[in-house]
Amino acid sequence: MQPTRSANDSKEFRNNYTAAEMVNALYALESGHIGRGVTVGLIDDGVLNVSGELDGRISALSKDFGYVTTGSSTTKREKIGDAQSDHGTVVANILSGAANGAGGVGYAPGAEVAVLRISDWNADTQTETLTHFNEALDYAGANGIKVINSSLTNRASSAWGSAVARYAATGGLVVTAAGNTSADAPTDAPAITDANRRAVLFVGAIDPSTTDYKLASYSARAGTMMDRYVVAVGTHYTLDTSGAMTVFKGTSSATPVVTALVADILSKWPQLSGQQAGDIVLATAKDIGDPGVDPVFGHGLVDFQAALAPVSPTLSNGTAQTPLAASVMAVADAVGTVSLQTALSKVTVLDAYGRDYRGSIANLVVQPQVSDPRRIERRVRQINDRTAIAFGPLSGEFAFAHYRNSVDPRAIDATVTSGSVAYAGRDLAVKLAWNGVDSLQGDTMGLAAFADGVLAYAPQADGSIEVGRRFAGGTLGATFAFGRIGDSSAQAVTLGWTSGTTQIRGSYISERGTLMGMPTGAGALRLGSGARTVMAEAHHSLALAGAWRLEGYGSLGVTQLKLAHGSLVTDATPLVASRFGIQASRPAFGGSISLGVGQPLKIESGAARLTYASGYDLASESLIYDTAQASLAGTRRLQLTGGYTRVGDVSSLRLGVMHDTRDGSTSALAGWSVRW
Repeated sequence: MQPTRSANDSKEFRNNYTAAEMVNALYALESGHIGRGVTVGLIDDGVLNVSGELDGRISALSKDFGYVTTGSSTTKREKIGDAQSDHGTVVANILSGAANGAGGVGYAPGAEVAVLRISDWNADTQTETLTHFNEALDYAGANGIKVINSSLTNRASSAWGSAVARYAATGGLVVTAAGNTSADAPTDAPAITDANRRAVLFVGAIDPSTTDYKLASYSARAGTMMDRYVVAVGTHYTLDTSGAMTVFKGTSSATPVVTALVADILSKWPQLSGQQAGDIVLATAKDIGDPGVDPVFGHGLVDFQAALAPVSPTLSNGTAQTPLAASVMAVADAVGTVSLQTALSKVTVLDAYGRDYRGSIANLVVQPQVSDPRRIERRVRQINDRTAIAFGPLSGEFAFAHYRNSVDPRAIDATVTSGSVAYAGRDLAVKLAWNGVDSLQGDTMGLAAFADGVLAYAPQADGSIEVGRRFAGGTLGATFAFGRIGDSSAQAVTLGWTSGTTQIRGSYISERGTLMGMPTGAGALRLGSGARTVMAEAHHSLALAGAWRLEGYGSLGVTQLKLAHGSLVTDATPLVASRFGIQASRPAFGGSISLGVGQPLKIESGAARLTYASGYDLASESLIYDTAQASLAGTRRLQLTGGYTRVGDVSSLRLGVMHDTRDGSTSALAGWSVRW
């Protein structure tokens, strides 16, 4: 046995440890699904409340349908339990016995039991006859009892089948024993018709075991009823009519386990019918025989945890439903997550059976740290072996990576990793580049944030066409940038003016599938389907004393989300974002050193409106919707950088280091290349 796991995992609970463990029964107790508020009809020979097992939970709907015969006199008994109720009493205690230190804990200890006593008693012969099944079924249907436990068989009576059909019309479910006949099908299978099939759930018995699953030798198999058949353990310790502990075995012992699971489901979701709860039991049973529904175990072993947990839950924004399993919100480093996670901490979902669950999905808001690795990877590709060519006004530069694909030292492949081709005329310049370098400021081995605003917003836009024309003492330029990574893409148009060491630019950036370079997620939690940004930026450099040179940049942009159909993000205000950086550099040690500080892209203001289900209205059986404004403002983040570069005719050395003040991390990168 496992160590005690909780207060519910008591000595009394462990009187049926193996039987309970095999069906994950502790999960129901721990989650509070104990049948409270549900009335279970118990068709049997009556119930005697012993040792307080059913205190306060014998329903006022209980009824004795039986008679007592003494000599030539037959009179109505009007007693729901006595010493002759030896079968119904143990069944009721397995179903709903209290956690009171006596016997065993019932599988639905909060459920009420409507005792439907159907036996007649002959005092002269001391014999009992079970004769009032059909009256009890009609009574249960008329009184709105959704589920009935019948740990009895009816010898395939057609009259019983007709009574079940009438009960089926109310949406009710009869959970009935398959029978202790070792037969190939349940005893009452011949009475099942299209009219009553969905209203019957047959229960077979398996032996208690922690190592394998074996149908009890006495249990009837699923056979022709395998689509309406499940199993549970058929051996339980419980209290008999004298209050003594006894062992009760048979399909009669397994049946109340399944009935209790139905009651546990209905206690949490009273909007369901008994038959709908039965469908859940069937669908979530553990397959323990041949794959799929089989003629021995039917659907398999009932599983309380699987039946009470959501089955294929969906998120809804009031207009569309999307699987929760396919939903995640990914946000860029520039975006704040706290307000989003707070808004999503109390969300209601519906599962495939219309059951409502309320809880937190805040953990589905994630902030993958992919922007830094992407920038570093880009820089690594740029610092590989380089080749430059020039022919008049035409020039080009290309970086190569070399790969060895076998132990043969000659088996080396070269791949172009970045490059550019340029034309420079007297007044006109044109440049085409892919995976090009930052066009505003030399970064520190890829560790500093991009100074180029387009790359900061859309790092996947790694291809560009630039056109510049000298005009009135400066250069007027236009750039079209483009690129894609996976399913995302970005395009940007930039107009700029350069005069001396000052550059001013304005850009329009369109992203598909990303927000500020980060994929927006999937399903109902997508943070839009992309974005449109208008941005202004400036760059300036100046010489300082001691051969130092100072460069600075900054930008301010306004972004509008492109809304995604079906997402809980149903609107958004404009997002205002800023970024800046300063870098000082000078010649030293035969190369150049640099020191810098920068703030990567950060949202300063703006919010997303989330529309989500916050509750469930039982009267209308519909979700209740709410909205929340979630701020997307990010957290201030500064990066301190330092670097050293030395480029010679034969070799090049580059070193870089960056310290992030927000998370305290430090990163370093080194690159060395040799030409021959």
